[in-house]
Amino acid sequence: MSEDNKVVSAPARAVDPVEQLFDAMLPGFFRPVNLSAGMSRPNVAHIDVIDRDNEIVIKAEVAGVDKDHLDIQVHGNQVYISGNKTEEVEKGEGKYIYRERRYGDFSRTIQLPVDVDAAQTRAVYKDGVLELTLPKAESAKRRRITVE
Repeated sequence: MSEDNKVVSAPARAVDPVEQLFDAMLPGFFRPVNLSAGMSRPNVAHIDVIDRDNEIVIKAEVAGVDKDHLDIQVHGNQVYISGNKTEEVEKGEGKYIYRERRYGDFSRTIQLPVDVDAAQTRAVYKDGVLELTLPKAESAKRRRITVE
């Protein structure tokens, strides 16, 4: 082992007794924690936005939402997706051990890099994914300019 390795590993060895002391007093103190589990977070649709030559495609995860409970609005370069996921009522005895699924209203406003043609927008809902195909407005399409 080189002298450099001894110097680098020395601080790590010094932490071991401290970690052991904390673990004896507070078992699990140094274990990894999933900070997002069970925490309150906004109810939003998670999205992918793809920029193609003549269109923008948005894929939004909205699993468990009835398509009749979705509202999609397009104006200029903004897309607004909102909806409601109704809570399933469980019958029978028992209590929740984990409860992470979200219910209720959700919304998402997406700012696009270009204006789109709202009248030509297509929406397809399949397997819990809402896919919007938004043709770029004529003014937003790339054009080759000839130099005179």
